[in-house]
This record gives sequence, C-alpha cells and structure tokens, in this order.
Amino acid sequence: MERIVVGYDGSPQAKKALQKAKMLAEKFNSKVYVVHVIDTAVLSLSDMFSSPAVLTSLREKAEQLVKEAVAFLGRGSEGKVLEGDPAHEIIKFSKEVNASLIVLGARGLSTIRRILMGSVSSRVVQESPIDVLIVKDQ
Repeated sequence: MERIVVGYDGSPQAKKALQKAKMLAEKFNSKVYVVHVIDTAVLSLSDMFSSPAVLTSLREKAEQLVKEAVAFLGRGSEGKVLEGDPAHEIIKFSKEVNASLIVLGARGLSTIRRILMGSVSSRVVQESPIDVLIVKDQ
C-alpha cells in the first residue's frame, strides 16, 4: 500500500477518515494525498453561487482545509484542491497517482447534490477500480 488518497472536506467524518489514513500510512510507510473537491455542479445551480467571489472564497477555504490536513499527517503527505464532480475527481486523481487505496468518511458535508445524486462515498465505492475504505462514525 504505497499511496493512499483521502477525500477531505473538513467534516467530522472526514477527520476520522484522515486519522485512519494516518494510522495506515504509519503502519505501511505509505504516502498520503489529501484531496478536497470543490463541487462545481452545485455552484452551477444558481447564478448567486457561481460568482467569481464565491468561487475564490471556496478555493481559499479548500486550500486551508487541505493545508491543515497535510500538517496533521506530517512528512510524506501532499494536498490537492480539485474542481468538478467529487466522486469522479477523487477516482480520477487516485488513478493519476497510482493509489492503492481511497479512504473516505461515511458521510461528508451535506449538499444539494448529495440529496439528488447520493453520497460521494457511495458513488466512489460503486465506480472506483481502486479499493475504498469507508470510515464509519463511531
């Protein structure tokens, strides 16, 4: 298990997933990539949300979340902010870095998209050719 990708949105469930990824990385000497995806489909639902100021604010918040997660993980980790469909982007990035495992929280921050299309974690499990570990809230 050389490379692990963690989907991270700052939610309590994502924090648990980050802790699990750290534990696995320490055990297997793995590199961890923290990925935050700005869901641009939700932004396109309304002109109010698609303004440059809103997107800039979301990018800044995402960068801060990723920076904090990478600091928590320590040496041997990297962060990346992506834009698009979260499930698709997590899977695509995982393939690009040749990840062995994707780690996600059982649920993330609520969005309109989750209500309409299902959770990101469910979609990643269904669509990923890479093993996926879902960390439950306990």
